[in-house]
Amino acid sequence: MLAKLTKIIIVIACFIIGGIISILLFKNFSTKENNIVDTRIINHEIQRLNKMIVIEQNYSAFRTKKYNDYNPKYLNFLNKNIVLYITAKAQVTYDMKKMKINVDSVNKKIKIIFLPEPELNVYPDVEIYSMEEGLFNNFSKADLNSVMTEGKKDIQKEVENSNIKLLAYNQLISNLKDLYIIARLYNWKIIDETPYAKELEPLKN
Repeated sequence: MLAKLTKIIIVIACFIIGGIISILLFKNFSTKENNIVDTRIINHEIQRLNKMIVIEQNYSAFRTKKYNDYNPKYLNFLNKNIVLYITAKAQVTYDMKKMKINVDSVNKKIKIIFLPEPELNVYPDVEIYSMEEGLFNNFSKADLNSVMTEGKKDIQKEVENSNIKLLAYNQLISNLKDLYIIARLYNWKIIDETPYAKELEPLKN
């Protein structure tokens, strides 16, 4: 009778231990599966971020260059003036292929190490809209080249003082926010070592 009871206890104990082991193995397997899925989603979001950000704007302006060396009104016929029509296409780009991000799937951490600086490119075009030459005071080829160069510098300054860099910056922050939100959703931690970390800090909480 005692031997039979002992066998029953052993069977029950084995059954319980087997059940616990099965639960632990299933839980461990389930955790690994979830972690794999989470990692795929995180990597997919990083791939979406890993694209060139390009903001474009077109500019146009008239510029009048006056060469009024002969100020007395009776000598005005000696003055020469030129009006330029200047157009430009401007681009601000973030080459996100240069970014450096490490993904630690075991500890569920994303480390943003480096993000590229914005690059501003301006492609100007200058045309002579009108030109008034003074008597015995014509525009030389050197004069026209100088005027064209000044016109390009003028439009370059206008672009630099515009909001195009801000628009590109806002687009970068918007793209980074998506990664922060996904990371928080799946309980991943972001370690941001870039200058943009402070602005994105609230999204960690």
